Amino acid sequence: MDRAEQIRQILSTRGLSLYRVSQQSTEIFGRSSRFYVPHNLYYDVADPSLIPSIHQMLALSRITNYRLYDWLAVFGFDLDHISRLQMLVPKQRTTLLDSSIYDMHAWIPWFADRPDKGPVPLIAPVGQFLASAGLRRAAELFALNRRRFLYAKVGEGDVLAFPHLAPGSIVRIDERRSGELLSERKNHSGPRLFLVEHGSGFTCSQLVVLEKDRIVLHSPERPCAQLELRLGKEARILGVVDAEIRSLTGQRTVETPHRLAGLPKPPSLHAPHLQTSLKDLLRDSRLRVGLSFREASSMSRWIANRVSDQLYFAAPSTLSDYETLLAPPRHIQKIIALCILYCIDFQEFLRVCGLPLDQDGREPIPDELVPRRPSNRSQDLHAPIGHEHLPEHGGFLDSLLKQWEEVPLFLRHSLNELAGLKSFSLSDVYWVGGDRVSSHPLLINATFAIVNRRIKNPAQSKTACEPPLCLLLKRDGSYLCGCCALHQGMLIVRAYPGGRLATQQFKNGIDAEVIGQVTTVLRRLL
Repeated sequence: MDRAEQIRQILSTRGLSLYRVSQQSTEIFGRSSRFYVPHNLYYDVADPSLIPSIHQMLALSRITNYRLYDWLAVFGFDLDHISRLQMLVPKQRTTLLDSSIYDMHAWIPWFADRPDKGPVPLIAPVGQFLASAGLRRAAELFALNRRRFLYAKVGEGDVLAFPHLAPGSIVRIDERRSGELLSERKNHSGPRLFLVEHGSGFTCSQLVVLEKDRIVLHSPERPCAQLELRLGKEARILGVVDAEIRSLTGQRTVETPHRLAGLPKPPSLHAPHLQTSLKDLLRDSRLRVGLSFREASSMSRWIANRVSDQLYFAAPSTLSDYETLLAPPRHIQKIIALCILYCIDFQEFLRVCGLPLDQDGREPIPDELVPRRPSNRSQDLHAPIGHEHLPEHGGFLDSLLKQWEEVPLFLRHSLNELAGLKSFSLSDVYWVGGDRVSSHPLLINATFAIVNRRIKNPAQSKTACEPPLCLLLKRDGSYLCGCCALHQGMLIVRAYPGGRLATQQFKNGIDAEVIGQVTTVLRRLL
């Protein structure tokens, strides 16, 4: 159905006509208000460029008691894609990701344990343990979480994080352990990495405690990049980095720039949630991610091309103007673009604008009237085994939930990008959590590895660089994961310095075969 008819049917479920909605918006907000809904809205929405403003969306939400985010979805805005675009836009600085779940009524594919087939192997396809169990509401899966974490993307210029983390990695931060270093009365964090906020943004770093309120951002591999900061005034410890999703495609060697030897101290740190106006929020957020107006404008053009909507583009002069105004942009596309570029939480953006979020609707629009289509990914774990049960206690899935404590549902739209594959499938995911004597340092404390099964040919042994991480299937039916090269018909899985396994050799196609190349690793850091 066209959009005008869709809106007409939504209003009819509340016994409303557009004329009556327009009248009520006049009675509540006034005809000259930004919240006024015109009686010719059906005519306007026929033109895709004439989408209602955020104020009018809020008025529709309040009058119908339907959720604001459902009304945004009616007009083609899925806010759960914000974090996906935040991850895709390259950033020099480490940035916090918006991990909010805006549509708690979204349908998400879920899984259940297969019947017990004995001990869990060291390495095996995930499909050996799990099968499709139909669709679940996001709210139902969200209730499985035992606690909440912060998530960040490691910036390409965050040299204090390297080599422990990789540029572009997605890391999880345990806020509960933010004061761990100080409470233990130790003067060094050891191998632990902390997410630290300072006046210029965020960084992942080891720490040295000089005094109770003085720390040093520290990297043993990069002593010239150390920086001393005062807690509370110049820095804030947000938590411990306890997990990483690392992409192995397109990795590069990161070198410390010489200019870090004389790195100036960042400006004073703002108190959390101190921004009271839109212009302050935009200015501070832009400076935190380290973007000039020209750079932000260039990125907005990339976003506009990516989503095929030029209203997401903002010229440098427009971005500059936004930092002098108190009201949000007229076009919702511009608001979303700003949230993506400056890594701003959408709800925080609306709150700072002074919009009455406490007056929006609370009920979901019926599924048949709002585009709430489930992803068809992950529906490849063979036949469904029913969808009436959540994870059983003591099963493989239940143990994963206990170990990880939270299901990062906000990443569900980013699976192709995280996996480095054009068409991600759960058949590409392998359990590696039982391999405690691993043949590669990235597999230590790893839980899952994503494998590109289309790459069957390992690197030749004459290659100067380290061969890629590959998954092999041995003749006895077991799997092996390690850096693999091919030499005179032999697959050579190399040992790494300090490892407990020696270099191994297999006849290619006889003793072992290459299943594919590992593109992504999910691992714990603590």
